[in-house]
Amino acid sequence: MLQEHSLWQFSLKVYAYEPLQSLLLEAQDRLGVDVNFALAALWLAEHGMVLSEARAANLLQRTAELREQGIEPVRALRRRWKGIGVLQEPRQALQALELSLEKQVQAILYDAFASDNLVGDITQHAMPVDLRVLIEQNLAALPVSDQTAWAALASRIAAQYRATAGQR
Repeated sequence: MLQEHSLWQFSLKVYAYEPLQSLLLEAQDRLGVDVNFALAALWLAEHGMVLSEARAANLLQRTAELREQGIEPVRALRRRWKGIGVLQEPRQALQALELSLEKQVQAILYDAFASDNLVGDITQHAMPVDLRVLIEQNLAALPVSDQTAWAALASRIAAQYRATAGQR
């Protein structure tokens, strides 16, 4: 079992808020945003760190096989089985597998961000900055299929995240 690191714990808490979860899933389904990367962008902002487009693209490439060969097919099958009564128990097993695979993606992200040897390459420490600006900047670094639609949705995610910040 993978160690539960601060990115994973943060993600579990943030994702538990339904309005934010809905926006993240909309970003995933409409624009191809990887929810784990969006959560990492928020986590980095909370730590005063900037995510560069180059680093986000590099990490997406490093996790591509795990996401494309593991998470996405499992998710697709789990979604197809929704509402089919006799498949609910195996569907729950698929959900657990999907979560385990997502945890592996986050472990890769966490290791990359936490590595002292790579900090300069991955991020730059932000000067005192408005958290809202840093969140939006980090979300904007994520590659998406439609930048214009992503800008509007990312702004809604940032606003919802800030609105729920006091509940964490």
